[in-house]
This record gives sequence, C-alpha cells and structure tokens, in this order.
Amino acid sequence: MHRRTVIRGLASVAALPLAVNGAPAWAQSPGRWLRLESPNFVVFSTADEGKGRDELVALERFNALLARLMPRKERSPLKLVVYVANSNRDFERTNPGMGKGIAGFYDSSIEQVRAVTSPDRAVERQRDMKRHIRAMDARVILFHEYAHHFVAANSRRSYPRWYNEGFAEFIGTANFTDQGILIGMFTANRAIWLTAGDWLGIDKFLMGGNLTGEETSMFYAQSWLATHYLFMNPERAAGFDRYCVALQDGGDPIGAFESSFGISPKAFDKELRDYKRKSIQVLQMPEEKVDYASTIKTERLGVAADEILMPLSYLRAVPPKQYAAETVERIRREARKHEGDPFALSALALAELWYGDPVQARTHIDALLKMDANNPETQHLSGLCDLRAGYKAGDAGLVTRAQSAFAAAHRLDGSRAVSLFRYVECLLFIEKSVNAHMIDVLVAAYRIAPQIDALALVTAQALIQHQRWDEAFFILRPLAASVHGGRTSERAIVYLEAARAKQGATFTFFAAADKMELDFE
Repeated sequence: MHRRTVIRGLASVAALPLAVNGAPAWAQSPGRWLRLESPNFVVFSTADEGKGRDELVALERFNALLARLMPRKERSPLKLVVYVANSNRDFERTNPGMGKGIAGFYDSSIEQVRAVTSPDRAVERQRDMKRHIRAMDARVILFHEYAHHFVAANSRRSYPRWYNEGFAEFIGTANFTDQGILIGMFTANRAIWLTAGDWLGIDKFLMGGNLTGEETSMFYAQSWLATHYLFMNPERAAGFDRYCVALQDGGDPIGAFESSFGISPKAFDKELRDYKRKSIQVLQMPEEKVDYASTIKTERLGVAADEILMPLSYLRAVPPKQYAAETVERIRREARKHEGDPFALSALALAELWYGDPVQARTHIDALLKMDANNPETQHLSGLCDLRAGYKAGDAGLVTRAQSAFAAAHRLDGSRAVSLFRYVECLLFIEKSVNAHMIDVLVAAYRIAPQIDALALVTAQALIQHQRWDEAFFILRPLAASVHGGRTSERAIVYLEAARAKQGATFTFFAAADKMELDFE
C-alpha cells in the first residue's frame, strides 16, 4: 500500500514551516561522532572517516549478498542504525550492565531498531587465523545480527529455529576478497564445539527449545553445520524447501521431516555426523562490482553529541525506570552544557517525556518545532508527549493532536513504522475497537519493520479480531519459532493456536505509550 494512502487525513496536516536560515546561536564546533548514511544503513562512529567508510561499504556488500540469496521485488525502506563503540565506556553506555564478554548486540524495540558493535571487545583478529577459519571479530558479529535483521524484513517464509540461527552463523562469516566472496568459513569456536561438544539428539535439535547454556552453544554449532550441508547438497536443499512449506502450513518440526526430506530425522542426523568428519568446503562466489562508496553521505555531529549519543541510544529503547535512572541523569547533566542545541534539546525531551517532567518535555519539543518542524523525529516526540498526556488526563483532544503529529512524522519519513504504530494507538484510544483502517495501517507498518516483536504481535491480534486467520498465522509462526523464546515467543504460541483454531483472543496493545517505561517489551 502506498504510504500516502495509509493514514486518513494525511493531506490535511497543516503545512510545516521551514527552518530559519542563518547560523543559529547554538551552532557549535564539530564533535567526535561521524554520521555515515548509505542506501541501507546509518552508522555512527568515532573512527576516522576512511575507516568508517570502509566498514559501511562492507555492510553494503553484505546486504547485496543477502539480497542475491533471497531475491524480492520490494524491500523494506527501513535503514538499520549501527553504533560503533570504539571504547569500552561508549559501549557500556549503550546498555549499562552488558557482560564483559559481549562484543556486539542487536535489539528491535518498538521505538528503536539498532545494532551496536565494539571492535576492541572482539579479541580475535583475522590475521591470526589459519586458512578457511574466520575470526569472530566485530564484523562477523555484526554480519550475524544483520542477517537476522534482513531475513526478518525480507523473507516471508517460516524457517525452523535451527535454520534461523544456522543461516546467520553460516553467512555471517562471509569474507569479501578481490577474487570474490568466500562463503562457508567456520569460526574456531564453532569448530571446537563440533569436535569436542556433546552432540544434541536430533529431536532436541529440530525443536530447538528449552536448552541449557552448553546445549545452546552446541545448538549454534550444529545449526551452522546443518545449514552448510544444505548449501552443499542440492537434494537436501530441495527437501528443506518442502519442509519450510510444511511448517508454514502448521506442520510439526519432527512429524513433517521425513515426508519433506525423504529420509528420517535419524538418517539426517547420521548424515550430519558423517559430514562434520569431512573436509569442509568453502564456496567462492563472484561479486558484481558496485561503487558503494559513492552512495555514502557523511556528517560530523556537533560536540553536544559527544557524551549524549550513546546514552541516548539506550533510552530510545525505553528501558524500565529503575535501569534508566543513571542514564537519564547523565543526559540531563550533559545537555545543560549545550543549552539551546537541538541535539541536546531532543535528548532532553525524550528523557523527560518517558522518565521525568512532561511539562519540561513539551517546552523542549516546542522549541525544537520552532527551529525545524520538518524534522520527523521531533514530530514523533511531539506525538508521544501529547499521547502520554492524553492517557493521563483522559483527554481525547490531546490524543487527536498526537495522532496528527504521528501522521506528520510518517509523511516526512515513510520508513517510520513506529509512527504508524503510535497513530493506531491514538485511534484505539478514541474509537475503542479495531477497525479495518487500523488493520491497514498496522499491516503497512509491519511490512516496513517486521523485526519489531510488539508491532508483529499487535498486528496479528488485530487480524485475529477480524477473522483473518491465515494472515495472522503467517505473522506469528516466525515469532513462535524463535530460538530465544521468552515472553514474545510464549505469547505468539498462544495467538498462533487461536488462529489455527479460528478462535478469538483477548486483544492487548503491547508497548503502549502510557506504561512502556514500566514494562520493558
């Protein structure tokens, strides 16, 4: 659906004033953060521009490889935001309390989809590796996470849990050379587990749930091996295609195996055990020469971002109040040093509207709107501020004003799935029940960002409410099959069973703006 037709009354949104020309009083000298943007990514880094460009080119090359393996006519316009933390301090501020052994992560909350990587925390270096062994460096970690992001956004298949992880493990070690792309390299960690780890029984492997810590490590290693085997064995790959169709139709991971693959799970298990004893092949694929560097735009952020950018990336995910308190105070403290700066004002507005004084948030947002009302982020913040105030006061007028702000944010940036989500939240507050228009908007938002669990769950529930069972099943199946489990998977399983039985289910609007900071989704 074309985005201009998604939201009612979008054309009636008042024309937005242009930013005032001339150097503002808050103009500052350049800071340490560089913002680099390409067709599929926005990267923030403190590395020198040449190194930042090289890493972004590598990401675009990896995206092109994934697009080649999973072709589609239409792709999500959502760009992944990547924060490159070149110091432990910066990395820890993106998620306080993060374990020392973690060198990167990905999260997709309703208000933010991001990846964070820390090159210095990845202790392995490719120069130290033997032939065909891929270092578990920052690039491999980021490739692994982006593979998950890409598959969720661009595949309409329901993959088994082991393949979801196995594909990310398999393709994440891709190595780009002057001669082409090397695919199928393994990391030393996975090789050790395959050599010395306790092999998972085939039933536990195919189901992929309720694993201990050591079993999870073994699961990842076996998943890599099984995916590698499929890529090297056309007959088994054809069986896997049939298997995915069977799972999409509601088949059991074990029960649907033999009819799809033509062999029993036990026989497949033996093939994998035999395969791991053989010399592992590495494929070399030709690569189309594309000048990705010419697509990159760079911008040096002002000094206000120096100590605010990374803490702000944490608050954007709206963590629970008790975890956010220290970060909120840090942003307040740093923002006071840069009075009037739009970056500092925006950070303060976000911190206050979720965790502090909504009146102060409104004051900061109004100042930002006077500076530049064409900023979609500012329009979205304005909508959040009015929506939360409307919830608290029971004021439909404030919620209607919030709805207009979310409509403006979407008009300014058609990739803002979260603004569509909040737009529907406003409509639900006013109209009290899900209607066909809300479903259209939710489906449009889901097509932009299916990686966001809360969005997927709400969209599926709305479809169930209108007895669109097959569409709900289609959305829920990947969530229910997640190897990471948790509340999202549990909820998806409940709704999946409702859709399969063609029964209604209690509707819950997850990640609602009135209490999101109290219940982390």
